[in-house]
Amino acid sequence: MAGRRQFFVLSLYFVAFWNLSKGQDCAWDKDADFPLTPPLLLDSSLKMIYPVLEGSLRMVRVAAGSTITVACSGTTISCSRSRGCWREPVLAAQLITGDGTDNALNELGCVTPHLRACRRTWVPVRCRSWYLHAVGFNIATTGSFHEFESICFDHAAETTLYTKHTLHGANIIAKDVDPSRPPFKPDTGFFTVEVNTVYTQASQLALMEQLLGDSALANQIINPDQELFMSRGHLSPDADHVLIAEQDATYYFINVMPQWQAFNNGNWKYLEFAGRDLAVAHGTDLTVYDGGWGVLELDDINGNPVQIYLGLSEGKEVVPAPALMYKILHEESTNRAAAVIGINNPHITVAPTPICTDICSSLTWIDFDITDLFRGFTYCCTVDDLRAAIPHVPDLGNVGLLDS
Repeated sequence: MAGRRQFFVLSLYFVAFWNLSKGQDCAWDKDADFPLTPPLLLDSSLKMIYPVLEGSLRMVRVAAGSTITVACSGTTISCSRSRGCWREPVLAAQLITGDGTDNALNELGCVTPHLRACRRTWVPVRCRSWYLHAVGFNIATTGSFHEFESICFDHAAETTLYTKHTLHGANIIAKDVDPSRPPFKPDTGFFTVEVNTVYTQASQLALMEQLLGDSALANQIINPDQELFMSRGHLSPDADHVLIAEQDATYYFINVMPQWQAFNNGNWKYLEFAGRDLAVAHGTDLTVYDGGWGVLELDDINGNPVQIYLGLSEGKEVVPAPALMYKILHEESTNRAAAVIGINNPHITVAPTPICTDICSSLTWIDFDITDLFRGFTYCCTVDDLRAAIPHVPDLGNVGLLDS
């Protein structure tokens, strides 16, 4: 069966086009000049406009005379011409409508936070025998779609194989920071189990008692006080995205895997940090693939290995806990890439044999303790080596090694 692409759409119910006044380039301070709920800004090519760090300021710059799209997803702009807009310009960043009306950007906020919606549009795309789903913003009046993440999903096992997103090295240091987090969405049509429930610690403890055959052993395996439980481990992480609207849109259950909290808050987190530091140091875009492989096995009370599927709490062999997780960083501007693999099992006492030749010593940007078994034993490989071991790993062609 050929792969198919499914679009997750954040519908933009209000879209306006603005011609910027000629003369001085437009410059906005992201923290001082934007409204509380900022709209999305897209250039004439309908590419997202991101801030950059200038000293201590997060600045958004657009050339004078440009045309930009100002959009709110699932809501409306708070200041429209029908309601009247203040004419005070923001620095040089005055927005001029087609009829000559001036509008300051800080008066063009969204009435409510950006809303997420889903639309299923099937287009043949190669994701082997699975489905490739696109997450993004639908700009309704232009008929365009701003995609910022794609997800290869296995509907039979009800698990994600890998995600793909872009880490903007020139912009990520100027990203929006919001300590609050939205709830995860269950993605109607993807899971046959109550996915919110199977991820709960109570459900995991009951499942371990059932699978391992011993209550005391189950309480050793699941011990929240020691970070021994499976969290909703982000694949494409919110912190890799610049805008709050994009960060919030990563909170879908198809963008997570059952990941031990000790690993999630350990070497997987440190790997995310290392990737962002590398992107910032290079000032370039990195294409990032995050995925999992295999099924976690734990020994039952008799020493027999048992595969762990969270869906078994409802009697279904779905939502597997992966045995390992990987991250691939691809710098397309230099055509270099590297893969990093982490073991998703803090209960191991001996380092496992890598599935590909370990080259971590060649990667100068790996700066954390890769030997820590509890926090996630980690090793590194070339992408070709990893792809030889994991068939669903994307083929990047002939790439060099992203060693520094």
